[in-house]
Amino acid sequence: MGQGRGRIHRPQTGKACGVEMSRALGALKQIISWPPMVTCLRIALGVVFIAASLGKIQDPEAFASNIANYRVVPFPLIHIMAIVLPWIEIMAGALLVLGVWVKANAALTGGLLFVFIIAVSQALVRNLDISCGCFDSTSSAHKMTRWTLYWDLIWIAWAMVVFTYDRGTHSIARLVTRNFARRSEK
Repeated sequence: MGQGRGRIHRPQTGKACGVEMSRALGALKQIISWPPMVTCLRIALGVVFIAASLGKIQDPEAFASNIANYRVVPFPLIHIMAIVLPWIEIMAGALLVLGVWVKANAALTGGLLFVFIIAVSQALVRNLDISCGCFDSTSSAHKMTRWTLYWDLIWIAWAMVVFTYDRGTHSIARLVTRNFARRSEK
């Protein structure tokens, strides 16, 4: 036991630790606010919402069944949600991919994800053995797990990054605006 009388390494505390944390957070902010990164997240989030909507649009009855399985939506609203929600998802997703009304669509997708997180969380807490209905509304769809919740949390983080840092530098809207400006100069 008497061996290794060297100095014991103690983690940094106080001001030194705060400086290191500040540097790390600054580096993270530089990465997530880098325009190409924000553009990739915006397009990826849009693709997620488009992909999620397709099966629901094709089979609204199965999606209505998934909504009912959560046991939180009043019966008269289930079919309305099953018809309307996928179209909201596909439009928001497409507009994100194109870079049109980015802040509004990032806020919309973030709001939808917030609602999905609440729905999934309550279902997990209540141990409901159901499919999430996120991408595939058929009875053979994957059962909901904590990973369903984790993915929603990742995607809401993407929505927050896009909402906060997207400047429209890589978007169809900017391209069209630039082309109109060039034509009007001639």
